[in-house]
Amino acid sequence: MTEPRFSLSIVIPAWNGWQLTECCLRSLAEHTPGDGFQVILADNGSTDGTAEAAPALGRSLFGDRFVHHRLEQNLGFAKACNAGARASSADLLLFLNNDTTVTENWLPPLLDALKSDPRMAGVGPLLLFPDDRSVRSDRVQHLGIATSANMEFRHLYEYFPRSHPAVMKQRKLRVVTAAALLMPAALFKAENGFFEGFVNGMEDVDLCCRINRRGGHFSVIPESVVIHSAHGTEGRFDHESANLRLLRSRCRDAGEDLCDLILADGFEPGFTPWLDLIVRLPESRTRELDREFSDADETVLRDLLEREPLWDTGYKALVRRLEAQARPAEAAPVAYLRTLLCPGPDAYRDCERVLRQAGSASMADRYKALLANVRRVLADRNALARKTQALAEFTRHPAMRAALRNRFA
Repeated sequence: MTEPRFSLSIVIPAWNGWQLTECCLRSLAEHTPGDGFQVILADNGSTDGTAEAAPALGRSLFGDRFVHHRLEQNLGFAKACNAGARASSADLLLFLNNDTTVTENWLPPLLDALKSDPRMAGVGPLLLFPDDRSVRSDRVQHLGIATSANMEFRHLYEYFPRSHPAVMKQRKLRVVTAAALLMPAALFKAENGFFEGFVNGMEDVDLCCRINRRGGHFSVIPESVVIHSAHGTEGRFDHESANLRLLRSRCRDAGEDLCDLILADGFEPGFTPWLDLIVRLPESRTRELDREFSDADETVLRDLLEREPLWDTGYKALVRRLEAQARPAEAAPVAYLRTLLCPGPDAYRDCERVLRQAGSASMADRYKALLANVRRVLADRNALARKTQALAEFTRHPAMRAALRNRFA
């Protein structure tokens, strides 16, 4: 596309999932005013009717600002995005997953933030899980990707309430997701776009690491909110292990920023008994909450857990109160959320028990299997010793080293 020239191209890679794509397009039309942008649907050879439905809907919503860029087969995320970018003539590119819906005033904060800092390579919105009446409704799906020892990547503060102060804070990041990413087209093209050796995973991490090595950084702008159902594409994680190996061969040192990020927000690193890295409350804060509020009533506990989502004792106390009142259906979501934010054998046991009381046998069986696996891992002391040694070798941050020592104190 060379005419007309737009200031922004929104590139949406899609393979099937037309209902998701339709919702995404309609939300863009509703919440993105003006005509200075175009929408490029990079259709990865969809077989579900996308090819027939997309052009008509796109033209009705955006007129000639809509491009249905049809690929003959499913080439994957990277190739679809790169093809969409080549079809653009805009100064800015915004990559957007088809399983997202944008909200009111989502775009101006992104544009303003990108212009505010010459070293800002790209920005993304706060991504929230949809309000589907599940335990994760309206909670954080993506607030940036934090890096830790041995190139482990994790979504920062995933499952936190959206109102938490740490969620509403803008911070400098090494890595953000390409599920919703705004960046200059010239920079994307200078980096030759997404590396096409990845298969539906780690393409965004690889691109961010390359840009970060040259001094660029990223940020998530919490004033911009986009809803992300997550995992909307079939086979999303089929190549996870191979993608991680490829990433480690291409980006040998992505650095560590997890500890600095969480310490700045009043949290600290910790380890589960099986040595998975977690984010936790400082011991002093945990003792304070335990002393003052562990006997609090239900309303106080629920309010505190919104403000202190890493307070393990609070979840346990609330579950016990709800169980004592024969309310297992209400206790089960609390127990489940505890396993996500404060994982541990005790949390898993409580969750299995409450799920059975609530009649969720299949979910309870999953936690029973998870507990059995935890017991096997903890019984293999040699394997734990090897993992400890590996962590000690890779971990450089003093707070991480202290957390590792405390685990075995």
